Amino acid sequence: MNHITNTDAAWIAFAVLFPVILYLVFSGYQTKQRMSVHKSVLDKFSRAEDFATFLQSPAGQRFVAELSGSETPARTVMSAIQRGIILVLSGGGLWWSGVKIQSTAEIATIGLLLLCVGIGILISAGVSYRLSRSWGLIEKHPNEDRTDLTRK
Repeated sequence: MNHITNTDAAWIAFAVLFPVILYLVFSGYQTKQRMSVHKSVLDKFSRAEDFATFLQSPAGQRFVAELSGSETPARTVMSAIQRGIILVLSGGGLWWSGVKIQSTAEIATIGLLLLCVGIGILISAGVSYRLSRSWGLIEKHPNEDRTDLTRK
């Protein structure tokens, strides 16, 4: 049985941590931009009466829902699908590398674990989607743009 060398461990750490770091940086950037947009919307109101009128409108209610951080069921399902795909591909790559390239059981085991977690997340997302549809939380509109389903 081959043992993992320091070089192998460094590549495994890079392969696992690099996508996580990219995700964290991208999420932070997205949050910063979202907060900037919210601030600019709030700065446009010079009087409290204008702001109160805005909050009573459908756009104002969506604005408040976004500020509270509540996600729609469709967005939650899409996020789980994205995470599941990333884990399946990362795990599959590590498993394949451990079995075919490196012939090390440790790398293959880590890859298989990530692969199984990714498949579990994808199954969970599928079940969540079906339950959300059956409960009426996610509606399917055939003539509507698909990007609008995540913003309701």
